Amino acid sequence: MSGPMSLDSAVVRPVLTIVIVNWNGGELLLRCLESLRLYGNPRHMRVIVVDNASADGSREAAAGRFPEYRVINSGSNLGFGRANNLVRNEIESPFVLFLNPDTEVTAGTLDCVIGELQRHPEVGAVGCKMVDGDGTVQPLGIQWGMTPWTALLEMLFVTTSTRRYLTRWLPVVDPERSAMVDKLYGGFLMVRKAILDDSGWFDERYFMYAEDADLSRTIRARGWKLFYCADAVIMHVGGGTTASAPSGFSVMMKQESINKFIEKYQGGVAAFLHRVAVAVGSSLRLTVTTAAWIAALLGRNLESRGVWKARSNGYRLMLYWSLGVARARIPASAGIR
Repeated sequence: MSGPMSLDSAVVRPVLTIVIVNWNGGELLLRCLESLRLYGNPRHMRVIVVDNASADGSREAAAGRFPEYRVINSGSNLGFGRANNLVRNEIESPFVLFLNPDTEVTAGTLDCVIGELQRHPEVGAVGCKMVDGDGTVQPLGIQWGMTPWTALLEMLFVTTSTRRYLTRWLPVVDPERSAMVDKLYGGFLMVRKAILDDSGWFDERYFMYAEDADLSRTIRARGWKLFYCADAVIMHVGGGTTASAPSGFSVMMKQESINKFIEKYQGGVAAFLHRVAVAVGSSLRLTVTTAAWIAALLGRNLESRGVWKARSNGYRLMLYWSLGVARARIPASAGIR
């Protein structure tokens, strides 16, 4: 097999197609596209922005400032998977990158990830290191399957504070070191097109969240490996484009998608047990965070009070979702549908 193909080498067709699903991404989308203009080779890279009927002018701004990219309007808020699938028949490149609009690629990232795929024919998909705006490396999700049992364990014991003490017992990957992994995440996910075609692309039952875990599972089930490349780096503003969604949307939609994943692979009983696990875990966390909020309120600690109140609200929404009292309302281009 020949050596790695750089984006600077001459090819007849694009080596890479980058698909970005946008919904009211605003300036974040424009910064993402500018980073691709700076660090990608337009002769060998195609960029497609699938806009889910944004109402903030980001689609028009992207089309005006980046005429070299294809910007299309899906016509409604299709969610992540359906919007990506919308352009599957337009892609001819051997590699496809699914990229969030609240990211910015850095120098060498695209070449690095493509090189990994070309050097390792057993690898079907590659992810990369994500850092916050202040340079903090974002941790990788726990590398275990989504089940009622793991959901309960995570809610009872795993927090930002406890995670570093539990690493010896948890299936975690050091984000500073490259490694084969069990699942990758949709903020930056480069996949061989042949595998996507064989796998059927994204399962559209998920509006957002869990579709990356589902695709990772499918890729591995077909005998391919997943690789996390710590040498490739992007900037990532987590949740940047869901900030304009209705209050609590992300919290409840994530649980809804996890529940659909569990039902798909483990059945209805397991899906019910997942709701029970979320109810138990969120109730306990709600009790703790509410007590902490009251203590901060009495102590007049304004900063701490705001943090604990936000956490309490999140766990309250999870509890409501688990009991069927509330559900995620999918935002349309304007208002709620």
